[in-house]
Amino acid sequence: MLRILLVDDEKTERDGIRFLIDKFDLPLKVAEASNGKNALAYIKEHPVDILLTDVKMPYMDGLELARAANAYNSRIVIIIFSAYGEFEYARQACEVNAVNYLLKPIEVDEFRSVMEKVINICMEKREWEEKKESLLVADKSLLLFKLMNPKVSCEEIGKSLETYGLHLQNKHMVVFSIETEENYFEHSYEEFLKILERDIPISYEYVNRYPNLANILVYSADRLERETIEKAAGKIYRDVAGGGARVSMIVGERCFGWKDFGKNVQEIERLREDTFSYFSGIIYADRVHREKEERLTQTELMKQKVLKSISDRNLPAVREQMAGYLACLKDEKSSSAMYAKYTFLDIVKAMYEEYGIYQKAILFETTEEIMRCSELDEVEEAFCRVMEKADSIGQEQTADISQTVANIIRIVKNEYMEDLSLEGIAEKVCLTPAYVSYIFKQETGSSLIKYLTDYRMQQAKTLLEQGKLKIVNVGKACGYPNQSYFNRLFKNHFGITPKQYREQAKGQTTEG
Repeated sequence: MLRILLVDDEKTERDGIRFLIDKFDLPLKVAEASNGKNALAYIKEHPVDILLTDVKMPYMDGLELARAANAYNSRIVIIIFSAYGEFEYARQACEVNAVNYLLKPIEVDEFRSVMEKVINICMEKREWEEKKESLLVADKSLLLFKLMNPKVSCEEIGKSLETYGLHLQNKHMVVFSIETEENYFEHSYEEFLKILERDIPISYEYVNRYPNLANILVYSADRLERETIEKAAGKIYRDVAGGGARVSMIVGERCFGWKDFGKNVQEIERLREDTFSYFSGIIYADRVHREKEERLTQTELMKQKVLKSISDRNLPAVREQMAGYLACLKDEKSSSAMYAKYTFLDIVKAMYEEYGIYQKAILFETTEEIMRCSELDEVEEAFCRVMEKADSIGQEQTADISQTVANIIRIVKNEYMEDLSLEGIAEKVCLTPAYVSYIFKQETGSSLIKYLTDYRMQQAKTLLEQGKLKIVNVGKACGYPNQSYFNRLFKNHFGITPKQYREQAKGQTTEG
């Protein structure tokens, strides 16, 4: 609906024009004024699309009114009507951008034709203005969207935004980044704008990035106090979450002008990509930095306690300690997900090694599972499965230890003359070296290396007593190709060299 202002000092004239507007059902909302002075005051207070004014009026005539109205708002379409059909009035009407000139008394068909023409002109203007406004809004939105890319030149985009009356160079700013699990900003756009209008007491710009992600640029000429920021962030979070949306929020660090703006946006993106408990509250970027060193120290202490419990095979203690660590991560919200994942993997690897889970495929599968996790609950579930596997294997291994140790002893007896080592034996029985060493000592009371050395030394004694091989070949036959090493090891074991032992053995045989 367009608004037309009828200006004539004769009420009968105004009534006649109003009658014709109603008669032809023209899409016009009618306002009236009895002189140019009152009409200009009305124009300054109300939106007017069409000004239809008489020329001869007291206080301010129609041509003077037309000039003033055109100067105030050039978009108003002006129609001059008068009882004086002189060329001079028509010429002056053209000078004030009047689109037409009507003579009194008004001819009905001509009036209808002129008004339809003017209405079309107004509608075209309105459509163009709306299109222009829409383009300006879209261009501004695009600039704000680009501003949230940490790789762009903030200063350059900031200068472009000044075209739209947004002067941020000398403003205090902070960015709220809000992400939802569902496409909240697509489905609840109007509702969210109302939340922002209600909850943010200072200037802001809404930047829609994706259907489930939006940034809010809050700015002020005055310093942004922490209390103001946190209060506004808390309200927005509660209002969005209260509507049933699963939401996370990152509040960037405060900055002045463009100096640190890009760095702060980049930090928000880093936190989004590397944060657990993502849909469980508000993360404040400045707090993350303050607490980082203390958090890393606490994590390392926890990790060492867990590794100790694993080496002690104390699974209840491992469960309790890991539950405490998970609880801390959930409370902190901003802990590095990547760092936490690697911590979990170190613990899982230690668990597998302790319980003899040596297959690389299993470790790779668990690694992939943990690295894919996007939330702490998923990591917790993955770790619980590792604990169950370790517990199950531990129970199975209690029954299998004797058989496994028997296999190890058999390998030692059959292959002691080869280049046999703890790692080589562990690979043959598909267990980790640490676990092989552990179970062998648990079962026999002796370390595997000592058992292997003792067995080789006994075989060396037998070969020396038989006297068929040269001493250098005795060492090789017992798995020691280095003669000097074999001599030293034999002497450490028996107190005499292999040569002395052979001579001693010969003397005993001769005497016998």
